[in-house]
Amino acid sequence: MKRRETTRWLISGLLLLPAILYEARAGTYKPWDQMTPDSWIDFFDGNDPNICPANAADSVGIAPSYPIAFSQAGGNNKAKGMNALKFVHGGQSDGHLVSADPRGSFKIRNDGDNNTFTVVLITVAIAAQRLSDDFRLSLNMESQPPYRIGPEHFAYCNSPLGRPSGYYHATDPNREGLTYAFESGMVTVYGVEGPSSGLAPGREIVIEYAFDRLPGPAVFSVYALVGADPYPTIYHTNKALLDNNDPGGSKNRVSTFAVTVSGDLNRDLRVNFADLAILAEQWLMDVP
Repeated sequence: MKRRETTRWLISGLLLLPAILYEARAGTYKPWDQMTPDSWIDFFDGNDPNICPANAADSVGIAPSYPIAFSQAGGNNKAKGMNALKFVHGGQSDGHLVSADPRGSFKIRNDGDNNTFTVVLITVAIAAQRLSDDFRLSLNMESQPPYRIGPEHFAYCNSPLGRPSGYYHATDPNREGLTYAFESGMVTVYGVEGPSSGLAPGREIVIEYAFDRLPGPAVFSVYALVGADPYPTIYHTNKALLDNNDPGGSKNRVSTFAVTVSGDLNRDLRVNFADLAILAEQWLMDVP
């Protein structure tokens, strides 16, 4: 009986979801500078675009902005800076990792060979056009106090150029969407407090998160800076798409992390008739 009531509640949630997704407010915060097709390539002209952590004013050691300049593509036009950072959740680090828990944790691992990252930034993209006034996101490294981010520190991003990454016009693909699951949404950037000694190769940090009033699926991305570089810029992120020019593509697998919403039973970051079919099947199994 309890399972049947849960099924009916989830069906009701599916029918109401479109009304929830577009509730209230957009912020004035800007997570990164305006992009052009090649704006994330390092042209060494000192005019690199910046990514801007929302918590910079409140966090020691987090700068207001960091330049991003992915090196130009390597041999065979391979995207660069896409393999060192991995998400880890449920013991897995490869693939599109998804949690249904609005409060939980994940790990970020330096899977590279040489670089120690002295700054780690996390972007969060939510599949919504607006956030309610009582929306809150808390983020922190384990053992650090949570930092609460409200709707005023999110911005709606719908650029066809997607998120900053190591892809550009000569690579395949030649762009990356805002996320692997949706092309537009509300976005913020958080600078991780705590890893003052750096994230060395093979090491991990634990990130704790908590959402209140999450209106749609949220996809996390991670960026990192090597402070020892002569002219430090951010040119490492997690891989969300396979590069068809990369001969090691089958080995260099994607690694993403997302939090989905109630009703997304197949965890594809969409609540649609596929989920309704699963609910209907569950309901039929409950019928005596």
